[in-house]
Amino acid sequence: MTIPVSARFRSLLEGGELIVAPGAYDALTARIIERTGFSAVYLGANALGIGRSKAQPFVTLTETRDSVASVSRAVDLPIIVDAGAGFGDPAHVFQAVRELEAAGAAALHIDDQPYPKQPRYHVGQGQVLPVDVVVEKLIVALQARRSEDFMIIARTDSLRVTHSIDETIARAQAFAAVGVDGLLVLDLTPEQAPVVKMALPDIPLGWMGGVTTPIASVQEIAAAGFSLALYPFNTVAAVAAAVADLWKGLKVTGEIGQADEFLARMRPELLEIVQMRKFIDIEQAAGQSAVRIHPHA
Repeated sequence: MTIPVSARFRSLLEGGELIVAPGAYDALTARIIERTGFSAVYLGANALGIGRSKAQPFVTLTETRDSVASVSRAVDLPIIVDAGAGFGDPAHVFQAVRELEAAGAAALHIDDQPYPKQPRYHVGQGQVLPVDVVVEKLIVALQARRSEDFMIIARTDSLRVTHSIDETIARAQAFAAVGVDGLLVLDLTPEQAPVVKMALPDIPLGWMGGVTTPIASVQEIAAAGFSLALYPFNTVAAVAAAVADLWKGLKVTGEIGQADEFLARMRPELLEIVQMRKFIDIEQAAGQSAVRIHPHA
């Protein structure tokens, strides 16, 4: 019997070891992450937006759902998805949870920013909603899920906006009180995490980082008491830099700056990523390698 992906993720998260979930923005990057041996993958809204050449505040529920569905078809990993501020009021949150769960996500997080998302948030001028407004959204999110294993994680951006650890903890405690399955505090460092864990000892705590340096090591993140590590930016940054460097080089020099060894390695590797061997084997097993075309058939 196949264990549902949401049940597998819940079991992993409750197992006591740090779950590291690198960020993807499409099926290809998710498949690469799976092949490197990680046990979960993260779909952050900023990366999804950049992958569509649009700013994160304008990513829609439909685009997020379609991305989850595409990635879930490509990998067997649990997918944690950024559901932003729930795409609206409680009724919109209900619909968002239903669609993202049905698309194949194992978990989602909902933050306490206003909706619609504000572009100025990305230059340090963000806001957070009143606690009671966010609590209503989280209650509806928990009611909307079809499976109890599907995890609803509350994210608070209070630390970034208010710079107050006490206010952040009070807000997180209100979110935890409604029964969410995890907590994500934006900008919480390993040094600060023990204070939050002391105030909220019974709920899994997530770390999100890798956007600015210094970047904590996996060992530091685990030692601080985090249960989940999310890397939203690094994959899309690496791809954008590599593509820009490649074609800038061609523009300047007139030559592709990729060595023969690199191309020789990547040709079979990309065929493996898309599982071409499996389909060749299917063809051969079906006898299609010997099929003859009869022009008058």
